[in-house]
Amino acid sequence: MPSVNARIFAFLLRSTGMVRRNFSGGEALDRAIGKARQAPPQLPTKKQRAQLDIREDSHAGYPVWHIAPKGHANPRRLVYFHGGGYIYAASNFHWAFLCHLAQAHGVAIIAPLYPLAPEHDAAATTHFALDFYRDLLTRHAADDLVVGGDSAGGGLTAALLMAARDAGLPLPRRSVLICPWLNAEPDHPDQAIIEPRDAILTCSGIADAGRRYARELSVKDPRVSPIHGDWSGLPDTLMFAGGDDILVVDARALKAKQSGIAYEELPGMIHDWPIFTFPESRAAQARMARFILG
Repeated sequence: MPSVNARIFAFLLRSTGMVRRNFSGGEALDRAIGKARQAPPQLPTKKQRAQLDIREDSHAGYPVWHIAPKGHANPRRLVYFHGGGYIYAASNFHWAFLCHLAQAHGVAIIAPLYPLAPEHDAAATTHFALDFYRDLLTRHAADDLVVGGDSAGGGLTAALLMAARDAGLPLPRRSVLICPWLNAEPDHPDQAIIEPRDAILTCSGIADAGRRYARELSVKDPRVSPIHGDWSGLPDTLMFAGGDDILVVDARALKAKQSGIAYEELPGMIHDWPIFTFPESRAAQARMARFILG
């Protein structure tokens, strides 16, 4: 059974709909995107910047954040793509999670804020990710890099790895997928059963977000739905999933397809549970850090 903290948080999210409303379908999704574009960006706080070595640069006109413990000397880096359905920017939850990885576990992080839909499509976003990774290889050895992400960021991680392999680039040492969004078509029968328990996502919301991201591409294109891609020859992967997350069916499908993936699914846990502050989350973060630095 989930911890008390996890159950209370999930109850609050379900009862208020404070996050779920951002992932409703149709015109409500368009209104939520418009509101999000008008809001100030959520970025690392003054406190986080005082505690850690945090700096910003850019790639192709998009911000790239570097987060590391002060005095960090380990060459290994986690290249992290945030979630948000490909339509929302990084949130305070993402920054708190990444800063905790750095402060508590000594993980240095590179987090690009990639082009978002509907202003940009999957072809543009995956091109950005590949170009960014190619540029990273001019300054870092591939064996010093681990690439990961949560939700849509997990899907983008998978699409990037496939593109890098197909381009003949050296692949990162490992990858981390946190509740990854790997299939833009929420048509698995189990998703309708799970949806009432999902505190964050809706089937209509992710379907519409997926179509906005795909634009002219098929939603079955591996750049949009990596579950349909070729997973051969990719790095060792650690993947997390939650039983009360409609995306758990994607994780299960990938585990069935790639049995060698290290997989942790916790029953009763919400979407993206490993990035929060529950006891289960902190244990997952410690495991990630060992995987990244080991």
